[in-house]
Amino acid sequence: MFKTKLGELDIDDKEIIVFENGMPGFEQLRKFSVISLKETLPIMWLVSLEDEHIAFPIIDPWILTKDYEFEISDEDVEELEIKDKEKIAVWVILTIPYGNPKETTVNLLAPIVVNLESGKGKQIILNTEKYTTKHKLSSFKK
Repeated sequence: MFKTKLGELDIDDKEIIVFENGMPGFEQLRKFSVISLKETLPIMWLVSLEDEHIAFPIIDPWILTKDYEFEISDEDVEELEIKDKEKIAVWVILTIPYGNPKETTVNLLAPIVVNLESGKGKQIILNTEKYTTKHKLSSFKK
């Protein structure tokens, strides 16, 4: 059992994502899991299994825009032990201002990439001017 921001959760070892270097701003946290709640779909939650106060709202970027694309560097492929690019998951983090969800933004510049086979994850900072860390969620067509 893990205490998380979403309550006590029974998480199987296969559902644990390990960020070997943590995430930017949260380098000390390495173990996370993705939680899906019916009432918030398609938004899911990347919850820390080491700090019960940390949970990031995440979403599949292709739900927002079919045109989202980026390259995973050879270094990241090696670090995440990716052997099959079909067996990865990609999410982006949402920032939902307290009391003002209409101002929610999406960070398309730093996707979270997870190797579904090894359970290794990393937030990758893209080297592009095409995306920013604060795309308005309301700017995407529903």
